[in-house]
Amino acid sequence: MYHKLNNLKSILLLTVFLALVAASCKKSNTNPQNSVGISLKLNGVAKTSSVVLADYIKSESTLQVMGKFGNSGVSLMINNIKTGTFDVANGDVIATYSNTTNFDDTYIGLSGKVVITSFTSDMVSGTFDFTGNTPDSRTGTITEGKFTAKLLVQ
Repeated sequence: MYHKLNNLKSILLLTVFLALVAASCKKSNTNPQNSVGISLKLNGVAKTSSVVLADYIKSESTLQVMGKFGNSGVSLMINNIKTGTFDVANGDVIATYSNTTNFDDTYIGLSGKVVITSFTSDMVSGTFDFTGNTPDSRTGTITEGKFTAKLLVQ
């Protein structure tokens, strides 16, 4: 039950994020050291975006990375955040990919990993891959995922 509630929380946060990003303006970043972005392949199709958010809830040591690709988005929620490898299958990470705001088009991660390669007071970077199913058992595979994002610390 707890895992399902966390999945629902992740989906709801992703939906709120997608709505906020849709209403926001895109700013250009000319400093390559602080360049933010997210990319991945969904079932072999490449997706890249500069719209990425990393929400760090310091009191819970939880990080949620969310990226938007047009009408779709990815969310990675990691507990006990630090540099290192986190496993989707054992619950270290809640990973989702949604093609729309419709929950039926959301792949919920069942296996895979997230590797946090850098975690500082203001930035986070990493790689990810996972395989997930929609509620009606369609399978989606996320490969070659990588991100760099500025931290929003709460």
